[in-house]
Amino acid sequence: MDRRKRKSRKAIFDACVELSKEKDFQNMTVNEIVDRADLNRGTFYLHFADKFDMMNSFEDEMIEKIKDVLVNNIPKENFDKQFIQSRYNTVVYILKCYEENKELVQLLMSSSHSTSFQTKLRETLKRVLVDKIFPKLEINALTIPTDLFIIFFTSISLNLAEYTYQSEEPINNEYLAKFLINVIFHGPAKTLGLIVDNNLVPSMAEDEFQLFVKQFT
Repeated sequence: MDRRKRKSRKAIFDACVELSKEKDFQNMTVNEIVDRADLNRGTFYLHFADKFDMMNSFEDEMIEKIKDVLVNNIPKENFDKQFIQSRYNTVVYILKCYEENKELVQLLMSSSHSTSFQTKLRETLKRVLVDKIFPKLEINALTIPTDLFIIFFTSISLNLAEYTYQSEEPINNEYLAKFLINVIFHGPAKTLGLIVDNNLVPSMAEDEFQLFVKQFT
């Protein structure tokens, strides 16, 4: 995409972000978007067929960013202590991805069109996990259906995204990642039958946990 097209696409996106603070996506019109972006309708249609195509494009852009984080952090280890420790970095990268794309996440998550984004995210996570991650971990079967497993991790990812754009305080990605790793592997991962040894992940100390909780109270 050339510089002029990138600039006009960015103007359209910024206009949508501003309008989303005033009304839901369903109530936006192309005229309102181009007026706010200070563009003509013809420029809009050079990029998108209509406003729904526009939102689908924004969704695909965010999905591709998340997919890149996951694919670029495909584990090379078996599901053991080394693997668990390395997943900390993956969570940090996902948090940074959400933080760096805060306005895009907010636009997608706050819209009544958000179910489409959730569905795409779930399908992407399923493809990455089943096709790329599970084989490397030699996971042939879970104690629960794979689709339920995917729903669980999609929910975690969406909650992270929501927290990222709603938080008014600076986010300590490293500390939040440590907390989430402890929660996931001491609870859900064990329940799902992925680990059986609680000693694989050191527990967050009580004083650390209380300090973390204070950020939300």
